[in-house]
Amino acid sequence: MATAREAAEAEFRRFDTDGDGLLTADEIRKANEALGGQGASESEVEAFIGSADSDGDGMIKLDEFVALVGHGRHEKA
Repeated sequence: MATAREAAEAEFRRFDTDGDGLLTADEIRKANEALGGQGASESEVEAFIGSADSDGDGMIKLDEFVALVGHGRHEKA
C-alpha cells in the first residue's frame, strides 16, 4: 500500500503534464477538470496555489504539493 507521500507524488507527476517539476495555474485547472470538478475560476486556482506556494513563485513544487495534499489536508483520518 502506498504511503500518503507516495500517493501525492504520483498525483503530482500525473498533473505535471510538461514534466518540469512545477504545477502551473493551467495544469491545476486541467487537473481539477480531470478529477470531475467544474471549471475552476481564476480566483479559485490562485487561492489553491496560494495555499501551497511557500516560496511565492506562483507555482507549486512537488514538496509544496505533498505538504498540502499528502499530509492531512485532504486525507481522511
